[in-house]
Amino acid sequence: METKIGEEVKKNLGEGQDEQPIQIILPAKGKLISEFASEVANIMKEKRKLFYRINTRDIVEIGMIKLQKDGSEMYYGFRIVTPPRFITVCEQFFEPVTQKIDFGSNIFLLKKSMGSELANILLASEKLQHSLPQVIRIFTVPLPILYNNELTFPKKGYDARFSSWCPHDSPEINNEKMTLEEAKEIIEKIFKGFCFKTNEDKDMAIAALLTPFLRGLYPSFSTRTPVFFYEANRERAGKDYCAGIVGILYENYAIQDPPISTSENAKTNNTDELRKRILAALISGRKRIHFSNNKGFINNAVFEAVTTAETYSDRILGKSETITFDNELDFSLSGNTGVGYTADFANRCRFIKLFLDIEDANSRIFEISDLHKWVKEHRSDILSALWTLIRNWFEKGKVPGKVPFTSFPEWASICGGIMESAGYTNPCTADLDVSLIGGDNESSDMKALFALCYLKHP
Repeated sequence: METKIGEEVKKNLGEGQDEQPIQIILPAKGKLISEFASEVANIMKEKRKLFYRINTRDIVEIGMIKLQKDGSEMYYGFRIVTPPRFITVCEQFFEPVTQKIDFGSNIFLLKKSMGSELANILLASEKLQHSLPQVIRIFTVPLPILYNNELTFPKKGYDARFSSWCPHDSPEINNEKMTLEEAKEIIEKIFKGFCFKTNEDKDMAIAALLTPFLRGLYPSFSTRTPVFFYEANRERAGKDYCAGIVGILYENYAIQDPPISTSENAKTNNTDELRKRILAALISGRKRIHFSNNKGFINNAVFEAVTTAETYSDRILGKSETITFDNELDFSLSGNTGVGYTADFANRCRFIKLFLDIEDANSRIFEISDLHKWVKEHRSDILSALWTLIRNWFEKGKVPGKVPFTSFPEWASICGGIMESAGYTNPCTADLDVSLIGGDNESSDMKALFALCYLKHP
């Protein structure tokens, strides 16, 4: 369809408006591609649809899919914008046109989509890249952040302060004045039905639920936190179901990744495969990885390194390019008693032990029959409860946790302090029987040998 040149085109007010979209003439004789790139950049920089991701040096958008059951939308991470996708996104906000001259020397504008080659050139254009909002991280829920010595929350959508994106439909803190007693009642309701071995194990599960919510309180978003290991004495005890609560609260679904251990007999694990999975998670913008149902022996140098490293670098598969990310991942695992692991691994973990002492695991009756569904429906209430724990700690003077944890000192100070202020067990308290339950067999065997030696030669 041809349209004759009219007056100066009005400013585009955004997708879905009745006003005529702005028109931009495509590059041709007398117009450079760089001029076209500048015009596109001036329009797209305010739309908050495309972003420039510094880590990967790509133009990206926030991926979104519709869930099949209820039709709701879910944000699942960064998606690199391809040339075909770039063409369709641009056409939501402006019309690319070409100039045509008829036999009467009248100039007309003819709508025409930009080609894939031109789109590819624009995606590599520094003018476009530097004009777009720079985004580093996705917040799946509004985390409390200590910014300029004050507690704040990221804005929904794009927030330039933190180079972040928070979905517009993410749950909110719906009760900022909740009492500590009300908060602890909600948390107790979540974990009441699980067969924790001790009360300390239940408190450790609470610490695991709280830990991802604290990332904005650390000196940096990449401050490292321990690995939470959900360990049960047998199958069907609910270890992955318990870990899934954390995933539902922060990501709206309980995702499980394959185990780290690759064989029940192997003493070392596949580090290359784990490197690929971690890099893929960081590229997509994930915040949490849960390795479920580990068996055999866990001995993975890559995993032990990434749990304490604040940055992670690796080469992109199929490219001679190395990229570096701030490591903002939270890790957890699960396994039954008998799974083995190295002493280094044990020192990076906090263990949550479940003990089921009935024959038929399926005969148990829970107060909340579908806990995962309940958590999903009450995400705002649970976040409000966790916020209340933090607020309680602040009001009491932010007293640091009393128990040190050398591998994760910032987490020990903040999470330990919050838990103690609320009357829970400090999660840094040493778990003296971890090596007796299983796991670090080398250390437990050496302890047994020293004990026997002492009996013979005290």
